[in-house]
Amino acid sequence: MIPPEHVTIYEGELASFWFDEKGILCANSKSVPRTLEKQKAHYALVRQITGNKLVCLLVDYTFTYTQDDTTREFSAQEMPKLFKAMAVISRTTIGRAASHLFTYFQGQPIPISSFENEQDAKEWLMQYLREVV
Repeated sequence: MIPPEHVTIYEGELASFWFDEKGILCANSKSVPRTLEKQKAHYALVRQITGNKLVCLLVDYTFTYTQDDTTREFSAQEMPKLFKAMAVISRTTIGRAASHLFTYFQGQPIPISSFENEQDAKEWLMQYLREVV
């Protein structure tokens, strides 16, 4: 995904973030191994960016990464505290598989769906933008 020129970009070690015009938090995941410490810092950045409010996340996981079981479990516990729903885009088979494997092993802590393009992902997220949490 390419962020529009007029938005503020928040750079983290694991992803770059920005909000789109509808209030969806967009992220380009970086190909960096995830550790528990890095994931905790990552989620602290998300809380700072969002003002600790639940948001819809659109993430591009085209570039995959490694993550141990402890970090995956931590992510599954924290996701409902951060996100209403998550749409995952990947232009690679490995990126799509990473999303499916997370859901397979950790369950679905929030609504998660995979897409091949940004437009379809945003359309799916719209139902969760309208929800009051």
